[in-house]
Amino acid sequence: MTQADCASEAVIFIHVPKAAGSTLNRLIEWEYPLFEIYSIDPVFFKFSWAHLQRLSKKRLRRTHIFKGHMLFGLHAILPQPATYITVLRDPVDRVISAFYFMRGYKLHPLYWKFKFQNWSLEDFVRRSPRENVQCKILAGAEYEKPCTAEICETAKENLVRYFSVVGLSERFEESLALMKLRFGWKFQRYSSFNVTRTRPKKADLPRSTLDLIEEKNSFDMSLYDCAGKLFQTAVNTHAAEVSQITRELESARARTQTPLSSALFSIRAAGRKAINRAYSSI
Repeated sequence: MTQADCASEAVIFIHVPKAAGSTLNRLIEWEYPLFEIYSIDPVFFKFSWAHLQRLSKKRLRRTHIFKGHMLFGLHAILPQPATYITVLRDPVDRVISAFYFMRGYKLHPLYWKFKFQNWSLEDFVRRSPRENVQCKILAGAEYEKPCTAEICETAKENLVRYFSVVGLSERFEESLALMKLRFGWKFQRYSSFNVTRTRPKKADLPRSTLDLIEEKNSFDMSLYDCAGKLFQTAVNTHAAEVSQITRELESARARTQTPLSSALFSIRAAGRKAINRAYSSI
């Protein structure tokens, strides 16, 4: 694409829960003026999404990036051309991380339910409608209803047709490299945000639990396989550039790992996030 095309094109980042999206959100907030970004609030996302749909065409047009927890389909109401990006995660790892995040984050809508009913990971997998989340989000399907083979195929078709970059959280630096190539982003420094640390690793869980998660999220497993192939094709196409940028990103990450640099970066990132969230709410 030409620079003029990129300048007029909106970028829609669909943030799949617990797939490195918080880190990418903070990085994006360094790449654009804060008043050219609309962020869906992660707690009041229903209100935030409804508010976005009521914005004037003028404001939508001057917004260069839309990001957050939302279903596929925003491009249909925008007055300007748009492209999508996302980062997907191994479905088993994502489910484990999501459950322990919900169980440990008091602002999450399901926190108190899990606490008072003493849900285990197995309870969550068996009883919650939050299965095959990645398929439902990328297909624009209703979040609380069962996933189907048709929804899975729609999600795959959307990835191929509408997404400029499909990243993988397990290969995050390479995913960032593809985004940098596509959009000219700088990514001079970065650190990880919103990492769920109080959770068991896959290797520590019974095989029966892992099999159950795979069974209940079989459509997500298929979608993740499709995304992996798209991702690897993109990496292979730009192998030399991706390798070089990945090394640069690793150096940038190292520079931000000292206690002082990490603290300063986190404080400044929190400030930019707060300003953008406030602006997005009005």
